[in-house]
Amino acid sequence: MTTSAIAPLLRVENLSVHAGRKQLVKDISFDIMPGERVGLIGESGSGKSLTCLSVLGLLDQGLNAQGRVILGSRRAAAEEESAESQSIDLLSADEDQFSKIRGNRLSMVFQEPMTALNPLMKVGDQLREVIRLHRPRTKQVKAEVIDLLSSVRIPEPARASEVYPHQMSGGQRQRVMLAMAMANGPELLVADEPTTALDVTVQKQVLNLMAEQVERAGSSLLFITHDLGVVSELCDRVIIMRQGRIVESGSIDRVFTTPEHPYTRALLAASALETHPSTGRLLTLESSVETGATALTKVKEAASEAARSSTGTTDFDMPSIDHLADSVDGTDLVYNQSQNPAIRVRDLTRTYGKPGLLGRGRQVEALRGVSFDVTAGQRFGIVGESGCGKSTLLRLLTALDEPTSGYVDVTGERISGGRERHLRWLRETMQIIFQDPMGSLDPRMKVTDIIAEPLRNTDRAERRRRVHELLEQVGLPRSSAEKHPHEFSGGQRQRIAIARALVTKPRVLVADEAVSALDVSVRAQVLNLLQDLVDEYQLTLVFVSHDLNVVRYSCDVVAVMHNGHMVECGHSEAVFDSPRHPYTADLVESIPRLRDRAA
Repeated sequence: MTTSAIAPLLRVENLSVHAGRKQLVKDISFDIMPGERVGLIGESGSGKSLTCLSVLGLLDQGLNAQGRVILGSRRAAAEEESAESQSIDLLSADEDQFSKIRGNRLSMVFQEPMTALNPLMKVGDQLREVIRLHRPRTKQVKAEVIDLLSSVRIPEPARASEVYPHQMSGGQRQRVMLAMAMANGPELLVADEPTTALDVTVQKQVLNLMAEQVERAGSSLLFITHDLGVVSELCDRVIIMRQGRIVESGSIDRVFTTPEHPYTRALLAASALETHPSTGRLLTLESSVETGATALTKVKEAASEAARSSTGTTDFDMPSIDHLADSVDGTDLVYNQSQNPAIRVRDLTRTYGKPGLLGRGRQVEALRGVSFDVTAGQRFGIVGESGCGKSTLLRLLTALDEPTSGYVDVTGERISGGRERHLRWLRETMQIIFQDPMGSLDPRMKVTDIIAEPLRNTDRAERRRRVHELLEQVGLPRSSAEKHPHEFSGGQRQRIAIARALVTKPRVLVADEAVSALDVSVRAQVLNLLQDLVDEYQLTLVFVSHDLNVVRYSCDVVAVMHNGHMVECGHSEAVFDSPRHPYTADLVESIPRLRDRAA
């Protein structure tokens, strides 16, 4: 075998990225071999996306990259080496050189296709543009566009080529991005968090397609993500970044089964929602490093033993719950039925009018005939994909919308009708924690005013005392009271949102995707906090999420929604271990898992 045959396709040498005097990426080096799939893992601020943008020459103004990023030469059979296929240092390349390389030798799939696709161009036109830019002599471009859409399993590819991006679902748009990226057979595909915004089943489909396309083209893959489960299933090798440095790299089998660096061990434990062997609490990065958490298998064994001896709430001391599933959508089941529930939902239906031509519209049922109870003190999880009806259900549970038919009772009180006095009572009894605290916290207000806002009839000294008490309970110093939301990290802002929710001493807490935007270590901290507060205040928790692993850990009971129906409900362990509805089985099967690949 010749030297050129085993030379790296991409060689990164001493790459650093600066913003003024601040060094964001710190002298990192790694190789990617031809046909290799490499996962680049790190939390927010680790430098993984900056590394990816440096490779593609897409760094923002004000950022400066130093070092060398060598894209190796390409020698195709039966053709001479052209200027476009020669070895090149990408950090020294000008825009003219990059215009010939990007979309040709290098391609990228972004996280949010709606910001990457042109909303004013039809999908087919955007694909044609990519092909003609790098292969202007190509004939039968229209047929090639349809073939590309077909290869990523877009239904009715000829028709799909004539629609605009906004007329497609999120998963379909990401498939179009993949088709565009692979249109010219790139040597290296760079994917930056391409499935983060997708539901678990759609994510699995897109990842399978990506693996298939890369293998068919013989391309290498650099996959940037914070999801270790995805990397475990997709990649051959992994690089772990923290605070701008590479802390560990190696094969998936080696790194995920016998990690060497404390941060890698902690990240694996936090990602897998592992619990501390003595306390049963989720391991965070800090707790894992402090306790010197060793091999992941030891943590699992200790955690299992702790769970068996725990005196806390388990499946064994919970009331019996029927594990029910619809055999046909629309059957009249009442899930999790109890005598005196904290929340009672019966025959809940929400229909929206969709306008049509000449004023004639049609009715769209977002929710249809949903009935269930939530027992006081229960942790009740609701899962489902986008469009399943869980957001509509949440709005009805919290009286942010009115049902078309059916009703919701909270602690025995009917909440429909929208009377001001009644709504004021509901807002005290039931509080919501939203996914994005920056969207729910007023950026112009100090934390003390945000938390104390509902305490209108309380004197200043008592409001101050209550704010300080809540800040301490959510793990923030009292000095936080005088700051504004933008001065905190994402996890800290979510703690402030939790403190704000607790100030009215509610009986029911609704968490709407409350940890989905957080890094895995911060996620563990916030989940630990929520569990502590639910226990301390004896709260009823309704936990809405698309992250099935988080719901399994956090909830006693889980309900599965699909096409506006509740199709299955039961103890979390029973639903996830022995799903009865085909849709639930598909969801569970699609969960990315940290597998012991060496086994």
